[in-house]
Amino acid sequence: MESDEIYGECYRAISQGNKIAFEQLFREWYVRLCVYAESIVKDRNLAEDMVQNTFCTLWEKREEIKIRESLKSYLYRSVYNSSLNALKHEKVKLAFLEFVRKHEIQHENNVENYFYEKSRSEVLQEVNVVIDSLPEQCREIFMLSRFAGKTSTEIALIFGISLRTVETQLYRAMKQLRMKLSHLKDRQILFIIFFTKKL
Repeated sequence: MESDEIYGECYRAISQGNKIAFEQLFREWYVRLCVYAESIVKDRNLAEDMVQNTFCTLWEKREEIKIRESLKSYLYRSVYNSSLNALKHEKVKLAFLEFVRKHEIQHENNVENYFYEKSRSEVLQEVNVVIDSLPEQCREIFMLSRFAGKTSTEIALIFGISLRTVETQLYRAMKQLRMKLSHLKDRQILFIIFFTKKL
């Protein structure tokens, strides 16, 4: 399988329920996609989960998915988006837990625990909503920088844009995060610290 035409035929077969075509696609791209995902999430098991989920979704929703790009591009884009989303949620959660550990926050009773857990859940959700609200390229650049550990130079190469454009997008992302999360206080302040580290 080399040409987009062949991949197009492969997807048409899959959309019609052809398991052999699906298995061939899986065997051909699974390892390559795992390597790609691992380069983003830095975790082999998580990378494999992302790729397996991508293929499962492709098969389960084969009659609904409309691929307007090449099948190869669809697979890479799906794994890319899944990897960034997984990184985002995990990184935010771990940052909060690390803050709690360092400050040895103690709860006096179950009632306080209940409200604390509720607050924590709400804050995590709020941070994720703010990240999701960023413009697409700005969000992806921010997540590659903060969650995947990519340098500005590496990100510029990935997107085929100038280094200055990357830095401008990072500045805009940080500005939005500072502004929209500026009300967080006390235990929640870690998010301000976490998202305002020097670029």
